[in-house]
Amino acid sequence: MRFKTKMVVMYAILMVVIALVLGLGFYQYSVKQYEKTEEKNLEVAANQLVVQFDEKLKTMEMTMNYILSDSDVLSSIRMLAQTSEKNVPIQYKEEANLNIRTGINTDYITKHFYRTIFFNKTGSMISTYSSTSGKAESSVDLTRMPWLGRADKEKGTPIIVSAHKDTWSSKDIQVFSLVKAIQGENMGYIEIQKSLGDLEKELQISKDNLLFMIYVNSSELLLTNSKEPAFDIYKELAEQKGTFIKNIKTKNGEQLAVKGHSNTYGFNILVAEDREIIKKESAYITSMTFGIVLAFFIISMAFVMILSQYLTKPLRQLRTIMERTKLENIDDEVNLDTSDDEIVALSSSYQNVLERLHKSIIKEKKMSLLQIQAQFDSLQSQVNPHFLYNVLNVIAARGMSTGDENICEMCGSLAMMLRYSTNNKNRYATIEEELQYLDQYFYLLKSRYEHKIDFEVTVNSNIRKQIIPKIVLQQIVENCVNHGFKNSTKQMQIRIYGWEEKNYWYIKIQDNGQGFEEKTLEAIRDKLNITKERLLKEGTSMELEIGGMGLINTYARLLLLFNDDLYFKLKNVTGGAEVIIGASIRTDIST
Repeated sequence: MRFKTKMVVMYAILMVVIALVLGLGFYQYSVKQYEKTEEKNLEVAANQLVVQFDEKLKTMEMTMNYILSDSDVLSSIRMLAQTSEKNVPIQYKEEANLNIRTGINTDYITKHFYRTIFFNKTGSMISTYSSTSGKAESSVDLTRMPWLGRADKEKGTPIIVSAHKDTWSSKDIQVFSLVKAIQGENMGYIEIQKSLGDLEKELQISKDNLLFMIYVNSSELLLTNSKEPAFDIYKELAEQKGTFIKNIKTKNGEQLAVKGHSNTYGFNILVAEDREIIKKESAYITSMTFGIVLAFFIISMAFVMILSQYLTKPLRQLRTIMERTKLENIDDEVNLDTSDDEIVALSSSYQNVLERLHKSIIKEKKMSLLQIQAQFDSLQSQVNPHFLYNVLNVIAARGMSTGDENICEMCGSLAMMLRYSTNNKNRYATIEEELQYLDQYFYLLKSRYEHKIDFEVTVNSNIRKQIIPKIVLQQIVENCVNHGFKNSTKQMQIRIYGWEEKNYWYIKIQDNGQGFEEKTLEAIRDKLNITKERLLKEGTSMELEIGGMGLINTYARLLLLFNDDLYFKLKNVTGGAEVIIGASIRTDIST
């Protein structure tokens, strides 16, 4: 396939992917924005219903206050409250009834409310009359009104009585009421009713397909425009505190529900919309997205075709030049008739390839020479220990011929130490092997110092298989012997302890010498920090030799093996100095 064709195909695939990604992103963004708009609309609808119903209740409460503000009405109510305590002339009682009936049967009250009633527990009952509500029954059992007890507790604050059949009539009319206990002894109650049919007509909602439910007294359903019984989930939502917007699942499917709340009267309004309706109304977004994606793809492909023709022209020229290049004209300068910096750079790179190739060949020859030198040095390093083994064998044989077994044993220990230290097959050793190597070193020290030196090794068997760099423990012990007892004639005591703690192993080397001088200890710690910085953070190398190692060299080799997992501490203790090393327990043990 030609480059131009590949370029067009690749750009076409790229444009398809970009168009799909942009289209998908646009679609998801548009859907989310539409859903946010719907949520906002539902929230507005719920708040509008809260405001409307609030106004209805305020009007009812203001009507109550208007009636009770009439001094004649209030005096008449007081008179009727006393009829059970003393004998009131009947003409006074009739006059009081007339005053109350006149006060509540105004044109405004009868026009805007289904029924307005004053009644008390002594049997007095005065109601408005209209062709809609009809005449109220005077002999009504007050025990059929359980909400009167709640009204008494509110002490003059009106209470909302949820949807119920008109208690004062035999008609099957559903109403809700605002009931207020008039303050004073046996003063009675005033109740204003409104039919649910009138309330539903008066409440205005922004969309016909929205469901709304009005709950009073926390979870009592007052009114809903749903033709089906309200689901239990609506009641559960009404009982929850605060306002919210959330998705709910009902028997009819998923819905988006918004809860509004009245701080004045404490009622809750739920407004819900079926998710399927929201999806149908947002279907236009799919068509719009498809059109945008298609237009973007067509315009992009036209641009790609024109661009590919322009961009591939210098490449075709460069191809011709490359095909004509041979060893004879490899140094010829490549000239292209183009102002494109990338193509010019490509031609320059082509010329540099041969130069780099020549340099690489020279470098490869040098590397081969260095490899040969390294192999030679490696063979030479094997000759030197072999020569030392032969010398030790000669000394041991000389000791045997003279009957000096100590010389034989010392040469044997030294040979074992030399063989262990010069073995390049394994870079690391177990703690067990290090302790064996240390035993040979202790023997040599004991042969030299005799009773002037004493050793104690107590290492838990659980950590003896852990891996550490070779010749670590011996170097620390050697440092104790060489530097810890320079100005001391007392017996040198070296104690080595090893234990396991919290999934870590630790080894402590302790002596009874003079300890570290403060300046020396501070200098060593500074060098340890510099070593850690160079090895772990800067990644630079260090010259680590087997011979002439000290604490810094030992720390560096431990650090290379354990990294930040290493525990390494130097300090003075009472009667000497100690060095503690440690690391986490490893199960993948391999030397």
